Amino acid sequence: MKGKSTPVIIGTRGSELALWQANFTKSVLENNGLQVELKIIKTKGDATQQWNLSFDKIEGKGFFTKELEDELLAGTIDLAVHSCKDLPTEFPEGLTIAAYSKRANPFDILLIRKESVDETKVLKLKENAIVGTSSARRKAQLVAYRPDFVLQDLRGNVPTRVKKLAEENYDAIVLASAGLERLNVDLSAFEKVALTAPMIIPAPAQGVLAFQIREEDSELKKICELLNDEASNKITSLERQILHDFEGGCQMPLGVYTEKIENDVHVWISQAAAWNAFPKRTHHVVSDESITVVSEKLVNQMKNTQPSSVFISSDLNDNDYLVRGLRAHGYSVNYESFIEFKQVDVDFTYDADWLFFSSKNGVKYFFNQIDTSKIAALKIAAINQGTAQSVYELGLQVDFIGQGSDLYKIAEDFDAVASGKIIFPQAKKSMQSIQKNLMRNTDVESLIVYENSPKISISKRNEELLIFTSPMSVEAYYSKFNSEEFQQIISIGQTTSKKLREFSVKNIKTAFEPSNWSILDKVF
Repeated sequence: MKGKSTPVIIGTRGSELALWQANFTKSVLENNGLQVELKIIKTKGDATQQWNLSFDKIEGKGFFTKELEDELLAGTIDLAVHSCKDLPTEFPEGLTIAAYSKRANPFDILLIRKESVDETKVLKLKENAIVGTSSARRKAQLVAYRPDFVLQDLRGNVPTRVKKLAEENYDAIVLASAGLERLNVDLSAFEKVALTAPMIIPAPAQGVLAFQIREEDSELKKICELLNDEASNKITSLERQILHDFEGGCQMPLGVYTEKIENDVHVWISQAAAWNAFPKRTHHVVSDESITVVSEKLVNQMKNTQPSSVFISSDLNDNDYLVRGLRAHGYSVNYESFIEFKQVDVDFTYDADWLFFSSKNGVKYFFNQIDTSKIAALKIAAINQGTAQSVYELGLQVDFIGQGSDLYKIAEDFDAVASGKIIFPQAKKSMQSIQKNLMRNTDVESLIVYENSPKISISKRNEELLIFTSPMSVEAYYSKFNSEEFQQIISIGQTTSKKLREFSVKNIKTAFEPSNWSILDKVF
């Protein structure tokens, strides 16, 4: 009997990470009473690490996996352990995936040399920084946010890449967090920026191990039940089916991320035509339909998106991420704020422990009057990533950033980490959603730093898609006009959607979180 009288032979690449993965698998099986041996196999991908060639320029697919599959078919190994994100969606006849591991950290991480950090910039990296990565997916998403980045290919195993950042001409590199965490790599010399979804979408099945066997090997199928994580299996299968339906290899500029949030399964996709093309993005909550049907619907929808005319109720500029993303895919874009703003003078006494900013305008009108050097002892919270970026641009740190669009959940998360006196710089007509939902912290004070009111003179919009970025924008527009039947409506968040419903607006698409990338998700 395999594993009892004769050992299970695990095939693995020889890199440190591959050996970690193989030894992890070996320990699980041995802890269940099985005999296990490792066989190290050199792959085409390992040899490629030494070539002066980017992975996305290599012919064919599976250059990290083919030799392991050949040995499986030849019967010289019983089980191959793969990083699932490197595994093609089509296998040689006779092979199958018997199990998927529990998912480790699925996201990428940006490692920055300390001298290249610029806290005021998106992703905390200085202007015109040299960033090392050979992934077309990473390149496409990074340059969408920061067109000034200079991208250079980066090869080698995980420790080698980290060493290159320390010794060679890179300002930063991008790696998968899971590999760094599994190898316990010392990153103390670098600034670390987590590239989490939905801002940056990881590779399909990133962070998951795939266990491949011969299809007819019923004995190994039973053994692999010890390695399988059912929850991971479900979401990994969907992500890999989407990869398959896009007809992409592991170097296609495609990101797919699936996460179960409460009772819903959320899927994010980022797909670009090339590494230097602005990605299309989408986000869906999927039902319990079969994986194949769900994937086919999502892929067809993205492939068949038709550009239209768009209006955004906000003061933007042509270099804004949202504007560039829409125009890159053929949309005509107009934008204008429906709101007038007026600063309110304040007398701030600095007797606080936290500042909580619920909007970019709160940041703007507070710091128009307050010397940033005088608040060094205070902690700062931001309701979302966009508001946090406004704080970063002033050279300040942010100690808490809300996630998602559920204001009750953001309040709950902040309540768990905050203490002392909390000041909320805000508008005179603020809904005070966060402070009203704090349960543990009761020493709370609102500080009015600006007034806003609907503009009197605005024009009816005839674009096919109307994007509303605040409840007051909704009030300004729908107190004068109605939507036309042909117009689709996108809302930046739940409070804006609530205001739209008060004006009997129907068929509203609400962004997952109040960010430009989440708005793009709903457009596409």
